[in-house]
Amino acid sequence: MLNAASPPGPTLTRILALRLVAISLLVTTALLIFFVAKYGLDTPDLRRATLEEEVFDIGDAMRSGENPADWVWYRRYPASYGYRVFDHRTAQDRHVLSSANESLLPPLEAPAGAGETRGLAQFDLEQGLENRPDSDHWLLTERVQVGPRHYWIQVAMIGDPNWQWREAIANEIIDHVLVPVLFLVPALTLAMVVATRQALRPLGRIAALASSLGAAVAQGRPMRPLPEAGLPLEFHRVVSAMNAMLAKLERSLALQKQFTSDAAHELRTPLAVLRLELAELPQGPEAMRLRDEIDGLGQMVNQLLRFAQAEELVAAELHPVDLAEVARKVCEDLAASAVSRRRLIELDVPGPPVLVEGQLELLDVALRNLVDNALRYAPPDTAVEVVVTGEGGVQVCDRGPGVPDAQKLLVFDRFWRAERRRGSGAGIGLALVRRIVELHGGTVRITDRPGGGACFSVSLTRVAARIPA
Repeated sequence: MLNAASPPGPTLTRILALRLVAISLLVTTALLIFFVAKYGLDTPDLRRATLEEEVFDIGDAMRSGENPADWVWYRRYPASYGYRVFDHRTAQDRHVLSSANESLLPPLEAPAGAGETRGLAQFDLEQGLENRPDSDHWLLTERVQVGPRHYWIQVAMIGDPNWQWREAIANEIIDHVLVPVLFLVPALTLAMVVATRQALRPLGRIAALASSLGAAVAQGRPMRPLPEAGLPLEFHRVVSAMNAMLAKLERSLALQKQFTSDAAHELRTPLAVLRLELAELPQGPEAMRLRDEIDGLGQMVNQLLRFAQAEELVAAELHPVDLAEVARKVCEDLAASAVSRRRLIELDVPGPPVLVEGQLELLDVALRNLVDNALRYAPPDTAVEVVVTGEGGVQVCDRGPGVPDAQKLLVFDRFWRAERRRGSGAGIGLALVRRIVELHGGTVRITDRPGGGACFSVSLTRVAARIPA
């Protein structure tokens, strides 16, 4: 039994794009871990980033008219956080504009005669970060601009009970990880996707040609090798291997068709001789049985010969064929046979012609086999229904035993026989029907007839009627 075709997967470009996004996420995660570890293991850098963030926030507060001294951590942790803002570098001109917990900061002016105690008079304002010896006391002084004027902001921190470092690390990650990732990764991904699509264009052409080649094989057209010029090395090797397999396959198919045709032709002569010899024998049940066997063998030979000729006939001559007229002729030809078997044929065709592109002789053979198969298995005193649809389809239904679901695909295999097919026929007729329909780009399937029986449905592509000039 044929397996159902699996749905196609995503395109290679989409796969590469998804993998690039996955790699970008991994790189982003690695950068996040790196920055967290960097500041977590490097205390001076962590303290500097935290104090710099505090200086930045104080400067923003001054620009907006807010008083930083009201911030909760200055009031909740007076022994850990402090700051002040002054306006001049020289000691005699300094004026404190805002402050909180100044006891954590060095004196604004050095005491008289001070040589050992270091205050701001001796503190180099340009050196920035300072760590008091043998303590977790950190001090940072920076110059900021507020409007047209410049001010000095000095912040101190002993420990970090309020976990101010979290905001500092978050801002560092935003500035050095998330912002570059949000801008660079999409641009790089887009550039790589575009470059990949350009590089994979030859593969896309090969895929399109391979799909066209598959349709040509199904419809019996010649198999043309895929072009190998101008392909990258990897694609060139794949196409060369495919062309080698195509050449071998085409030769095998040609030998198979030639053998089938030769065998069918060679069998015709001895069958004709047997018929002549049989005619000389006395009439009786044995002679009738032999005549039926020879007729069945002759029918099988004819079907094999049509198998061998079908592809050449389709490739050589295709023209609009009225499917309704083909069905009408088949039903008229088989009417006498149906009456002799105590069956009826009911034909239902639309008024206008139903034109399909095809080969008249082969379509006649396919429809004739379907109707003959239905007559063979329809019970006596019942009708075989033949319906031609305006969309280019034909349905042949009988009231016989039907076809089990497990055998609905097997009945189209050559020489396959089951309980429904025992007794007469060689198992070639329905296989020939499927091949002829495939050569015309159509499909054939079996469904259960309501009330019992089987319906064989053929779907072909209808073409527009040609208006005579």
